[in-house]
Amino acid sequence: MDVWAEDGTKSELPLRRNWRFQALWIGGAGAVMSFNITSVVVPLLVLAITGSPVAAGLYALAEGIAAFASSVPAGLMLDRFNRRTLLISAEFARAGVFALVTVLLVIDGLNFPVLLIAAVVTGALQPLAGGARMLATRSVVSPSQLTAALTQEEVRTHAAAIAGPAIAGLVYATSRLLATSCITIGYLLSALCACAMPRDRGMARSAPGMPRGGLLSGFTFLLRTPLLRAAIIAIGLLNLAGAALELIVIVLIQSSGGSAADVGFAFALAAAGGLLGTTLVGTLHRLRPGWLLIALSTWAGVITTGLLIPPAGPWWYGIVLGLIAVPIPAAVVLIDILIFRQVEDAHRGRTITATITILTVGPSLGPLLAGILLQYVGSAESVAAFSLIFLASAAYALSNTALRQARWPEPAQ
Repeated sequence: MDVWAEDGTKSELPLRRNWRFQALWIGGAGAVMSFNITSVVVPLLVLAITGSPVAAGLYALAEGIAAFASSVPAGLMLDRFNRRTLLISAEFARAGVFALVTVLLVIDGLNFPVLLIAAVVTGALQPLAGGARMLATRSVVSPSQLTAALTQEEVRTHAAAIAGPAIAGLVYATSRLLATSCITIGYLLSALCACAMPRDRGMARSAPGMPRGGLLSGFTFLLRTPLLRAAIIAIGLLNLAGAALELIVIVLIQSSGGSAADVGFAFALAAAGGLLGTTLVGTLHRLRPGWLLIALSTWAGVITTGLLIPPAGPWWYGIVLGLIAVPIPAAVVLIDILIFRQVEDAHRGRTITATITILTVGPSLGPLLAGILLQYVGSAESVAAFSLIFLASAAYALSNTALRQARWPEPAQ
């Protein structure tokens, strides 16, 4: 999609003066804040209601299955219908889900089956909201500004990730009702700021009949290209182990007598590592794409194995997660450069949601596997198991010729 001025002509404003980009940036911060508060508050709610780490893993699994099931229709919707309307609607819907959870807390009617239903609904909305937000950025900046805009969004993501868990721990310790209200407010802010997205001028891609390429064209594009297929597999393994570590750290902190505020503090330290990583995107991209993935996986596996197993306090667990998170912004921009910029706009919605779907499998299975291992094996063994998955990702990337020899595509003009 093009960048448009108020008079309908193309324009290229500096990002700091582009009010549409800044409004979407703020709304995205609200959504990311809500997501990060949810990642702490909901597991704590599930553990408080059920006392079972497996139940916390089942919540993540239900959310992931719903996201997986809805990804294909979400991608087609993004390529056929007004993306602005879809983004606003999805964010209002997510706000509504947590508003209902808040009401049920007030009347003491919240239980685990209700939380599972909330997981299914929010999971089903995830590909639509996430894909629409990625496309929203492209609608308000020029191609030459895209890498800078994405790097700024990574700053936002990790800054919100610092504040989100810290706020989550504090507000949950104060009031569960306040915690779920904060989630609702974040999604409402995102919905309102999404109004800054220009009205969809790309309706030519939505000619009568299904767009060329069919319903599964996003998956086809990813799986038929050796480099992209290998990159998705390697990053998927990273996602699985990384999501598992989050639940493991929560349980480790609680088992050592830590509070909800301690959990939030540890996750804030982890997000600080990602924020630091935003300053290293250009430096890390001097590595070829495949070698960047190899280095990231090896780094995560070695750091996890060497530093997370010894028992320590919340600050230590947070520092370890932060060290693991340092290369993540470079990997996020890598995905955009390797995949999303290589497909035309008429297919980009399906390609983005296909990528989100595949990469959601790990965060869905990871917490469930971690919960099972924590309950039946132990924390040290659980950490070791997922450290091996990090290293398996590195070994796979190293063994794949397409990844080892991959080069960055030419910059967009």
